[in-house]
Amino acid sequence: MARLLNSIVARMLMLAGIMTAITMVVGLIGYYGAAYFQLHVMMKHMPPEAQAELLDLVSHGLKGSPRYFALFERYGGEPLDLGDFGFVLSIGVISIVSGGAVAVLLARRISRPIIAVAEAAAGVAAGDRSIRVEQGGVSGEVGQLIESFNRMASDIDAYERERTIFTAGVTHELRTPLTILKARLHGIADQMIPATPSEAQRLLRQVEHLGRIVEDLKTLAHADAGELALDRRMLAVDDVLRACVADLRGGKEAAGVRFDEHYAGGRVFGDPVRLSQIVLNLLTNAVKHSPPGGTIRVTSAVTGTSVTIEVADEGPGFAEQDVRQMFIPFWRSRADRLEGKPGSGLGLTLTAKLVEAHRGSIVAQNRTDRSGAVFRIILPQGAASREATPPRTA
Repeated sequence: MARLLNSIVARMLMLAGIMTAITMVVGLIGYYGAAYFQLHVMMKHMPPEAQAELLDLVSHGLKGSPRYFALFERYGGEPLDLGDFGFVLSIGVISIVSGGAVAVLLARRISRPIIAVAEAAAGVAAGDRSIRVEQGGVSGEVGQLIESFNRMASDIDAYERERTIFTAGVTHELRTPLTILKARLHGIADQMIPATPSEAQRLLRQVEHLGRIVEDLKTLAHADAGELALDRRMLAVDDVLRACVADLRGGKEAAGVRFDEHYAGGRVFGDPVRLSQIVLNLLTNAVKHSPPGGTIRVTSAVTGTSVTIEVADEGPGFAEQDVRQMFIPFWRSRADRLEGKPGSGLGLTLTAKLVEAHRGSIVAQNRTDRSGAVFRIILPQGAASREATPPRTA
């Protein structure tokens, strides 16, 4: 009920009702005021006997009697005529002026917050993204407008900050391999560095690093635009996890790290390549933060219509304030930067986007049983994942 009363339509109807009431009140006051004034003036010119008779007629409600009009014609002229043009015009002018004044005051009260939003929008368009509109006691549609504008301005501000970080990250990640390539190629051209197979391999690794960054950026762009093509099929989650762990276990990156696997089944309707990319990104991240001889726990579980995948390491964990930022492109924790750990800062961002494309969710938190971090992915299982899947877009 309160929301209905605070709507603009209700307020305009209320304004129209107030103006109508003002017009009626002014008309009645004018009519009875003029009638009383005319009666007062007339009675000054009447003898006592006529005054007593007139008052007696008024007290008995006989204002429209022939005798009442006869007394008016004799001592005061014609009685007041409600249909007299001059009288009606005067009442109309007074009503319009008084009603218009009230309407202007109420209209300004209604339009003030809308004007504030318009001015704030112009400020945001001019580049000032810190502008917000004070809501005060405004409610109804105007209150919703202010809330929506403030939320939009906050989103734009956050987007611009992320864009700045993203641009700086792209610049930084591309500059390093390009600088190495440029310097060593100049050295080869100047015959300062011998063009040996080992040197070619060193340069090739930098080119491959650039290629991975470009491919990750392409995938992120497609995911943000909702155009990421997925080759979906029914998959056993455990098979994907086993294959990813086997790939890492045989590589030198995971040397000295033990994998503790516990699988409970579950099937999802997803892209095997992208799901493998999700798991490998989490496993690689866990290996990077695990101490020598540490254990990485990889588990799967089925709960209702969902399949849960967890990857937990025994590293130092992360600061609580980093949870909101770790999925931002190119963001890396201060500890990683100080320790010089490898990585572009795109892995977790890409993982989150791919999980979202599979209609799932990802959560990061510190372990409660010991030091370390755990990443939990929740995906819709079986038929539920198929029903939640939108049509494929190329």
